[in-house]
Amino acid sequence: MPISAPATHPLAYELSGRGVPVVLLHGLTFERRSWDPIVDRLGDDVQCIAVDLPGHGQSRGSGMPLEQLAGLLRRQLDELGVDRPVIVGHSMSGGLALFYAAEHPTRGAVSVDSPLDVRAFATLVRRLEPALRGEAFTETFERVFQASMGLDRLDPDIRAAVMAGQRVDQRLVLGYWAQLLDTDPEDLQARVDRIMLSVTVPVLAIFGREPAPSDHDRLARLPAVEYEIWPGRGHFAHLAAPDRFTDRLRAFVERCAGERTRQAGAGQAR
Repeated sequence: MPISAPATHPLAYELSGRGVPVVLLHGLTFERRSWDPIVDRLGDDVQCIAVDLPGHGQSRGSGMPLEQLAGLLRRQLDELGVDRPVIVGHSMSGGLALFYAAEHPTRGAVSVDSPLDVRAFATLVRRLEPALRGEAFTETFERVFQASMGLDRLDPDIRAAVMAGQRVDQRLVLGYWAQLLDTDPEDLQARVDRIMLSVTVPVLAIFGREPAPSDHDRLARLPAVEYEIWPGRGHFAHLAAPDRFTDRLRAFVERCAGERTRQAGAGQAR
């Protein structure tokens, strides 16, 4: 049953399963139920915590920088007694997962189709700013961004469920894109790079299309990274191939749990 967070932590979430905690974060304009095909396949193997970000699903609120959002998520997880989760994020939340892993105790982070080089996207959003801030917002969002998501690659039932939970709201989208609009792309990239270099836990990155060479370079800088390209799966690679993604996520969670056990053993030995 969905449970709403306390007023001091205005996030809605849903718990299922048991074992290693795995936090599931949706992309911009979608909501936690977009993860249902993965949660259903995981069953009781892990403790899934699917979260609605502010302004999405049943969570009230507005857009905010990823650093602030990571802090809000940490407070929510502390309230739930969740210690050192695996953080899984799609699209915008792939960056959120890495931001969280850089700043807070985490077993590992999974990023689904989220580039580490944000300059091209930031430049595009800045170029489209007049249309995005005006009456052409909906048409521009659908033509430029929605059309590139590859939703047609999803099973019809999954696609219908994902679309049913989508909320394309101008104020919400611009709130989450405020840093993209207000910061020079090179300066923003430098900030992202500094944060990424703080990530020391295992990272799994999955792309549904070929990432840019600069993304390959940045991924290679992470000390414990695995990344895979699933050609033709599109932006929703995890839902275009839900069985494959579930198996891959389960294996990654087991790896993260095993590494923590080995670290604890090494600490006791010392």
